[in-house]
Amino acid sequence: MTIGYWSDLTVEDFRALDTGRAIAVLPVGATEQHGPHLPLSVDSDLASGVLARAMPKIDPDLTVLVLPLQPIGRSVEHEAFPGTLSLSAETLIRLWMDIGEGVAKAGIRKFVIFNGHGGNVSTMDIVARDLRARFGMLTAHTSWFTLAEQDKHLDLHELTHGIHGGHAETAAMLALAEDRVRMDKAQNFPSKGEDWAKENRFVGVGGKPVKLGWLMQDLNADGASGNAAAATAETGSALLDKAAENFAAFLSEFDRIAP
Repeated sequence: MTIGYWSDLTVEDFRALDTGRAIAVLPVGATEQHGPHLPLSVDSDLASGVLARAMPKIDPDLTVLVLPLQPIGRSVEHEAFPGTLSLSAETLIRLWMDIGEGVAKAGIRKFVIFNGHGGNVSTMDIVARDLRARFGMLTAHTSWFTLAEQDKHLDLHELTHGIHGGHAETAAMLALAEDRVRMDKAQNFPSKGEDWAKENRFVGVGGKPVKLGWLMQDLNADGASGNAAAATAETGSALLDKAAENFAAFLSEFDRIAP
């Protein structure tokens, strides 16, 4: 079987591929601000980094091909901060649908979107369902941070409010590319969501039944929320490894489901 990167294959490789069992994985990220201490590439870096760690853990009997990373996503909530690049929902849906169509034309019927950015999730849900409806593909989507079992390393407060450039993302970047993290600028970035949670029964950013349509500047003027100052590379490596382990295990489950 084959485990590798889509772009590394030749036409002859694809002709010889067992497309009936093949799984295509589309990594999607973002190019957006992550506060004063992290680069704009965080979401793309973490999606790619987890996949790289997952590759050796994937069952060698599977056929898994990782498509080229999509480094720009839906980041409208960060557009007030310079450097952020964002695609409209319509453009992003069309882009991912076109990629999915190309995968389907190659004869591959299983398609997974692997994500590094929370703002992409709603679009992923639309695309996964539309690919299923239009091409009969078996589709799924997930994010590295939902597979990382963060609750084993972070307290409930950080899990709820440290949603951008906080403890988890800073720790993961320390493990992945420490030289690109400016820990001298990292701090405990408070979130306005903490006040909303205290003052309201229904309204909040997380952990509440009603979500506001917030922009990042609504939560924190520095563009981050969560305790980045507490992050360590050790915690980050544990998060990345667990996400990679769980993603590899998911692929084995996905392989057993008929399209």
